[in-house]
Amino acid sequence: MQPTRDFDLADLDAFIAVCETGSMTEAARRLGLTESAVSHLIRRMEKRMGVMLFDRSFRPLKPTVLGTQLFSRGQQLLQDATGINQELRTKGRVKHAHLGIGLIETLGTWFATGLVEHLAANSRSWTVVSGSNAGLWERFYARELSALIVLDDDERREGATKLNLLTESVVLITPPLLSHLSLAELAAGVPMVGAHKDSGFGRLTSAYLSRLKIDVTPAATFDILDSVLMMVAHGFGWALVPSLLLLRETPERHQVNIRPLDKSAISRRITLATRQYELGALTDLIQQSARQVFESQLIRTRQQHPELYGRLSFSFES
Repeated sequence: MQPTRDFDLADLDAFIAVCETGSMTEAARRLGLTESAVSHLIRRMEKRMGVMLFDRSFRPLKPTVLGTQLFSRGQQLLQDATGINQELRTKGRVKHAHLGIGLIETLGTWFATGLVEHLAANSRSWTVVSGSNAGLWERFYARELSALIVLDDDERREGATKLNLLTESVVLITPPLLSHLSLAELAAGVPMVGAHKDSGFGRLTSAYLSRLKIDVTPAATFDILDSVLMMVAHGFGWALVPSLLLLRETPERHQVNIRPLDKSAISRRITLATRQYELGALTDLIQQSARQVFESQLIRTRQQHPELYGRLSFSFES
């Protein structure tokens, strides 16, 4: 049989506020409640405990002998409760024993290194893995990973909190000799190279081409988008790729023609996913660090390769 409780923290908070102000009205103002609500909480406490907590013949209100005892001990109880709450809310600021982060494969190089450098002080050891959206979510629910930075698939994920990081454009890449052909002309006469049809990006590009009424089946598909870029750089076909792929320092990105597409028609949203209430303040820290790593790479690209930077598009969530 569970023991009964004569009051909860909300009741105690109201009681202490009345003791400190000597007035139901002032206590209500402090707590953001109505005077009748505060009066109800006090009377409920008195009824449950079977004692009078205030001598109502005095103005300002004065606690009874028993009320004075409760006031003394109640202050410490509230302080302890506040301390526990603060500790749990800020646990992301302390060092974790181990953290696992999953990244979509386009972020598995420069981004992974930069993110761990930013967050190194927050965990004694790290596991950083890259892979497909579906595979990363499987490992997340198997509790192998604590956080994911993935393509937002608009699906409701039970027990997960998703925070938008950025939206990136999708661009058309071709061998330089084919830069004069339109997308429709490429689809009609040149092999397409693409992401696997069951991948998140594969479904995104397929839906985009379908809206344009362009019926094309990729001649070659890959799980890794770096392979798509390499195929086009070596003259085999054309492809649609996310802008993030071209932020990586590779010679292939300078061997293709990059053509921006209408961002309102096709773009890719990247999100941070964590388990609800599990990482505390570390969730915000990961979000801030991820943005800083993205922005640093964009600045570097703009300074070193302005012609490339001008063809890519990114927007950060506020």
